[in-house]
Parts: sequence; C-alpha cells; structure tokens
Amino acid sequence: MLVESLPHKFPVNFASMPILGGTTPVTPAGSVVVAAAEILGGITAASLLAPDVFYYGTSIAGEMDMRTTQICYATPASILTDVALHEMFRDYYGLVLNVEAGYVDAKCPGLQAAFMKMYRQMAFACTASCSLPVGLLDNGAVFSPTQTMLDLDASKAVYMFGRGLEVNADTLCVDLIKQLEFCQSGSYLDTDHTLRFFRNVLWDPKYFDRSYRKDENLTPRMHDTGLLDKADKEWRDLVASQAELECLTVWRAELDRIADAARKDLLK
Repeated sequence: MLVESLPHKFPVNFASMPILGGTTPVTPAGSVVVAAAEILGGITAASLLAPDVFYYGTSIAGEMDMRTTQICYATPASILTDVALHEMFRDYYGLVLNVEAGYVDAKCPGLQAAFMKMYRQMAFACTASCSLPVGLLDNGAVFSPTQTMLDLDASKAVYMFGRGLEVNADTLCVDLIKQLEFCQSGSYLDTDHTLRFFRNVLWDPKYFDRSYRKDENLTPRMHDTGLLDKADKEWRDLVASQAELECLTVWRAELDRIADAARKDLLK
C-alpha cells in the first residue's frame, strides 16, 4: 500500500493496531514497544522513498478477550497503551500520534454502547485528545444512524467539558452576585446575564430524559425503547427532508458500479 500510494503523493497514515495478548505482549508497556517500532519503521520508509509526502501516525490498541477471543477496545489496558504512545511520540519525537475513540465492541445502541463510548471518549479527552466520533458500533464494522443521534448528545457534553471554563469579568459577574446576594432579592433565572450565557454554557440534550418524574410506572425497558425510538425517528426525518443531490450522470453511474462491485465481493 505504501509503495502504491507514494507516487500519487497521497498522505500516508501509519496506523498500528496492537492487540494486547494477541499480536503484542499482554502488557501495555510491551505493546507500546511493538507499536512504536511499527510506526517508526513506516515513517522511516516513507521518509526515504518520498521525503515530500505528508505522513502521520495513529494507534488503535485493543486487547484479546481470553474468554471469547474477541478484540475489545473500550478497556483500561488498551486505552492506556494508546495514551502512552500518544505521549511518547509527542514528548520524545515531537510528532502527533492520533488516537481513535470510536471503536467499541457493543453491537447495537443501548446501555453497553453508551457506557463504552463515554468511557473511551472521556479517558482520551483527559489524557490525549478530545475526539468526538459518532455512530460506530461492533469495533468499527457497523455505522448506526440511531447511535449517531445519541452520540451527538453525548459528544457535545464531552466537548463542553473539554473546553474548560472561561474566567473574565462577564463570567465572574461579581456585581450581579453582590446585587442578588443569596437570592433574597431575586433569582438568577430573572437576569439578563443568565439569558446571555445559558445557551452556550448549559448542556441541552435532545434525547436523554431529564424531566421530573411523572405519575407513571416507567420501566427500564420502556425508558430505553422510548429514547431509541426518538433517536431513530429523528435521523429518518432528517434523511426524508433532504432534497436529492444533483450530480452528473457519469458520476452517478461510477458510484453505482463501485457499490455493485462491493455487493458482489462482500455478500457472496
């Protein structure tokens, strides 16, 4: 792939996918050694063959589930491996090494997918970078539009946390605090300050239910089904509302040819 892509000046991504206990040592430290050697070897080859080509590195570490032999990515050891590689390349080599937060082994939208996605994204956001992937399930093999809608809500929360807090005269609003004291003479709900800032500061999810409990016997199944149905309807409505793209006949024919070839190859 490297030899074929370099003459066309395509950017090259050296993506190591160490599998702890499978293709690399079961320890994160040992896996870092193997993955770093792979990436540095690729960078060396590209630099010698085509010094002017843009190249970059990525790590997507996983671990071998010894019970099922499945490859799992939303785990402490695999995330620590990616983080160590990211920090090593940043601090020791002065190079950016990307991490991929979207890989989880949950098969469909639900409680498992929600936990794994948030755990993986927050761990990377606190250590390497704030990646905000949406829609991926089954270790990157499946894209779910329903999961995408839920991920947009969750990713916004991760993004808002990652950007930190702004400290200036407007956000401190000391004069307003002195005026209201301990809300004895009014409420912050009534102020222009709240009106100006609440949309940018407060997280307003579309799908997660944060309303008061109603007089109903709501079961976990009913709650989850309602949330998934709402997210599923939302993306279907978005797709239905879009006008058909205008494109050249020859371009459309080429897309159909590629899709037909993929069906024959993948579904045979």
